[in-house]
Amino acid sequence: MPVRSHGGRPPPGVLDFSTPLNPLGPPPPVARAVSRLALEASLRYPDYEYRELREAVASYYGLDPDGVIPLNGAAEALQLALEAFKPRALVSVEPTFGDHGFTVTGLGIPWITLPLKQQGKRYIFDPSVVCSLPRALREGSLLLLSNPNNPTGSLANPKAVVEAAECMNDGLVLLDEAFMDLAPREGFSLLGRAPDNVVVVRSLTKSLAIPGLRAGFAYTENKRLAVLLEASRQPWNVNTLATTIVVEALAVHSRDTRRHVTKARELIESETSWLRSRLEALGLVAYESWAPFILVYHPQARHPRLQVELNRRGVHVRDASSFTYLTPCHSRVSVRLRRENQVLLEAFEDLLRRSGWEGSRS
Repeated sequence: MPVRSHGGRPPPGVLDFSTPLNPLGPPPPVARAVSRLALEASLRYPDYEYRELREAVASYYGLDPDGVIPLNGAAEALQLALEAFKPRALVSVEPTFGDHGFTVTGLGIPWITLPLKQQGKRYIFDPSVVCSLPRALREGSLLLLSNPNNPTGSLANPKAVVEAAECMNDGLVLLDEAFMDLAPREGFSLLGRAPDNVVVVRSLTKSLAIPGLRAGFAYTENKRLAVLLEASRQPWNVNTLATTIVVEALAVHSRDTRRHVTKARELIESETSWLRSRLEALGLVAYESWAPFILVYHPQARHPRLQVELNRRGVHVRDASSFTYLTPCHSRVSVRLRRENQVLLEAFEDLLRRSGWEGSRS
C-alpha cells in the first residue's frame, strides 16, 4: 500500500497545479538538447565521479566543485544525510516537504516536529523554537529546514537560519533551498556562505523544469561533511541524460539559462500577486508566498471531495493535508502562466457557486 503523498499525479487531460516548476518550461537550449542527446546518453554509464557535473554547478553558482554532491533530485539529500551523519534525532520545522516521517520511522530515529509561526496570512520561522529545545535534543541531531518553505511559501531571513544552526551545537542542519532559484527576493540564500554545520540542498529540476530527469545537488564547504556525504552516495545516482542536460544548461548555455530563470522569477512574482488577490476575492485564504506556489485555505470545502470537483473542472491541485499541521481544508497551488491561472480561478469559482459554498465566503 502506498504511504507517500506528492503532487505530479493528475488525471489525464487536466492542468497540473500540484507540481511547482518554472512556469516558462525548460530553457530553450535544454529543450532542444533533450531529444538530441537522449539516445546517446542512454547508451553509456554516467561518470561516477561526476567531475563535469560538479564543475558546471560550481561555475554557475560560484562554488568549490569539491563541495558539490550530485543528487538524484533534492529529495535524495535527507537519506544521504541520515546515513552519513547518523543523528541522535531528526528535528523538522513544519509543515515542510518530504517523506522524513516515514524514513526516520523505518530507521528507528526519533522525530521531533517544531511549528512555523503563523501571523495572519503569512508563516514565519522563529529560531527560538530550535534554540529553546533542551541541549540534549539539539546535540548530535539533524535539523531539517526548507527555505523558501514548502508548502507555505514563506521565506526565512538567513540570519534566523544561522542562529538556529548555531543553536544546534555539534548537530547538523539540512537546509532545503529547492525553490530558491525561483524566489523573487535575492540575498536570502546561504549557498556558498553557510556555517560549517549547514548542508545546503538545491533542486535543478524546478528551475530547469525537468522533474522527470531528477537532478539536484547538496553543497558544503566543510570537507569532512562532504566526504561523509560522498561516501554515502550511490555510485551512479544521477543518470547520464540528466547529467548531460544539466551541463548543457549550466555550462554550455549558462547565459541563456540565467536569462530564462530571471524571466521566470519576474513572472512568478507578478503572477503570485495577481493570483493571490483573485483567490482572496473568491473568499479563500491565500498565504503570502515567495515560491512558485501558494498555500490556500478553503474552510468551505475539504479534500478529497474538493480534488474530485476540481478535477471535473479541468484542474488538479496538491492536497496539502498530508503536511504536518495542515488540514483537509488546505491546498497548495502552483503558479503558472496567466491563461492557466485563469482556468484555476474559474474552476474554484464555479465549484463554490454550484456546490452551495459561496455563502461561506468572507
